[in-house]
Amino acid sequence: MKVLKILGLAAISAMALMAVAGAGTASATVLCKTPLTSGCGATGWHHVSSQTVHITKTAGTTTKLETTGGVILDTCTEETTHTVTSTTGAPGIAVTTINTTHSSGTCSRVTNTLKAGNLSIHHIAGTDNGTLTLTGGYEVTINTIFGTCVFGSGEALDMGKITGGSPATINTEKAVLPKISGNAACPSHGVSSAQFTVTSPSSLYVSAS
Repeated sequence: MKVLKILGLAAISAMALMAVAGAGTASATVLCKTPLTSGCGATGWHHVSSQTVHITKTAGTTTKLETTGGVILDTCTEETTHTVTSTTGAPGIAVTTINTTHSSGTCSRVTNTLKAGNLSIHHIAGTDNGTLTLTGGYEVTINTIFGTCVFGSGEALDMGKITGGSPATINTEKAVLPKISGNAACPSHGVSSAQFTVTSPSSLYVSAS
């Protein structure tokens, strides 16, 4: 029994050491006010948790949703997303958002957001950019030529890339949204291509802390 107890304590100690070592080497994602590819959080040049982020359609561009075969389902020239960061990043953890709202303004078809979902951002090593994932079940309903169709993200969907800058920009080229529900004639997937600008904060870069 005494030997087992000693072995158990040794195992716990080993796991603790591994956890500490992992925490020291894993990368953390933070949103920065200045273009630092690493060390942003340590210097205090980061956007803290509860930062409000405003995202708008890039002027002069059009969001396009089409079938995998290239049939246009919908186009929009106005879109706005408001969201709030819920984390500042930690070893191996993305920056995530909560309380997201999304609205589509001028579209070629009647378009309504049913669920706004949220965002998750992971730093791309060696850059001040990040990957963008749509989480939390985003859903949009569109009155298409095939009838009313609902497309969405599911629990997580790769939406493309956020490029750091003043302002930062987002490119969701060829993001594939599966059909959630709707008319039987609706295509099984909608392919979205869009460009957005982060209008607030005015400077946003993606860094490793």
